[in-house]
Amino acid sequence: MNKEQFLKALQDALKKLPMEERLRTISYYGELIDDRIENGENEYAVIESLGTVAGIAGDILSEEGKPLSQKSRSGPGAGTIILLVLGFPLWGTFLLVGAVLLLVIFILIFVPVLVLGSVALACLAAALLGLVGTPFLALEVGLAGFPSVLFQIGLSLAALGLSLLSAVGLFYTATGTARAAKAIWLGCISLFHKRRGSL
Repeated sequence: MNKEQFLKALQDALKKLPMEERLRTISYYGELIDDRIENGENEYAVIESLGTVAGIAGDILSEEGKPLSQKSRSGPGAGTIILLVLGFPLWGTFLLVGAVLLLVIFILIFVPVLVLGSVALACLAAALLGLVGTPFLALEVGLAGFPSVLFQIGLSLAALGLSLLSAVGLFYTATGTARAAKAIWLGCISLFHKRRGSL
């Protein structure tokens, strides 16, 4: 069974769920399959490793059917709210430090992309200026300065090659950085969902 057949069968098996929950589940499994296929796995092997549609749907529906005492309660109690308000100076500081740390991590992840992009653009600009300026140099120095003209052409071609090499590195670095940022973001979101479910 391929991805579309799997998701259609899963959607049919989850008809008892509310529409929002069903769409969230289908979206989750669709992204999971896509991510593993992007990492080089075979589509059919990925779907087979997930298990049967009936098993997945049974697990989800049995989790949905748990009594209220086993699931998270609808809201925090008065004691919890009082503790949150009184403890704000402590947990608020930790929350702020965590947010700043997450921001710093994201900035540091994107630094190599910015550096490689800057190097690629600078080398491309140097190559173009060198090639455009070569005829003017040849006119100014004449035949006696022919080695200088050849040196400038060689330097311009080397800068162009370095620009292309940096552009290739930029492509792969940007792809890896985007995957890393997505994984960190999804990890943070799933951490909050797990914590919210355990309260």
